[in-house]
Amino acid sequence: MTIEIAHIRQAQERIFPYVQPTPLRPSHALSERLQAKVSLKFETMTATGAFKLRGATNKLLNLPEDQRARGVITVSSGNHGRAVAYISKALGIRAVVCMPEIVPPEKVAGLRDFGAEIVIHGQNQDEADAEARRIGQRDGLLFVSPFDDADVIAGQGTIGLELLEVAPQLDTVLVQLSGGGLMSGVAKALKSIKPEIEVIGISSLHGAAMLESIRAGKIVTVEEEPTIADALPGPIPPDNRYTFAMCRELVDDHIQVSEDQIAEAMAYILHNEKCIVEGAGAAGVAALLNHPDRFKGKNVAAILTGDNIKVERALSIIAKAQSPRT
Repeated sequence: MTIEIAHIRQAQERIFPYVQPTPLRPSHALSERLQAKVSLKFETMTATGAFKLRGATNKLLNLPEDQRARGVITVSSGNHGRAVAYISKALGIRAVVCMPEIVPPEKVAGLRDFGAEIVIHGQNQDEADAEARRIGQRDGLLFVSPFDDADVIAGQGTIGLELLEVAPQLDTVLVQLSGGGLMSGVAKALKSIKPEIEVIGISSLHGAAMLESIRAGKIVTVEEEPTIADALPGPIPPDNRYTFAMCRELVDDHIQVSEDQIAEAMAYILHNEKCIVEGAGAAGVAALLNHPDRFKGKNVAAILTGDNIKVERALSIIAKAQSPRT
């Protein structure tokens, strides 16, 4: 299946009862600092606090009735698991979420609060993924990929539609890269409507599997390291169907950001936008703050992708960061 703008428009109509458009707000502080027109897309305002609800909702609403009756399974320690659990509960669908043993107890409790059945298995994401697929085959549960799925990608792409509906004059959009589900959908929507728009992928310096794969011209394995932006790293499976090809085709440029830059961006967002975001959610702002000349005079948007972080941890990271300057 080739993902087209029509699929994204269909997803926008399909998910609307469950996922309303999120605000795109001008950032006075960033605009003044960069001498540009900067807007921020607040995906923190969805019901689960992250953009992942869009893709999960589109996927589950598009399931045939017999599969809805059997249920779904996924692997996630964060926003994707929360999204699948939330929309499954709303639709009355059984949802199982597999997580590795290293996941903090509060994240496990959070998913249970959303109504998911939890399976703890393995030392890492790959082992949890393998267990999820095994259980899915055994119990007839559909595996819902966090990113490499046509319906999931189309759902995430609705962000791109909303950006240009509100700000058709945008020159540049910064999108977190990660496994490519968000980027594939948003870039497809943006480029389909406005081919000349510049789309920049934002990756961390740790475990940037998609970026390294694009550079290598093939899917590669990278070493994962602990990071405050834990939603950004992660492996790209060798059987990837969509996101690698779409990201390679649609992304115009790439920026990587460091741990310190992400922490400083989290502090900057709290002080200037009055919003707590997780590390990955601050990555686009980190790129803006550290490459001001790159965006001078442009009309640019960045996405605050999620707020799935304990307030205490966020404040601890922010306290250690350099004091922001407006």
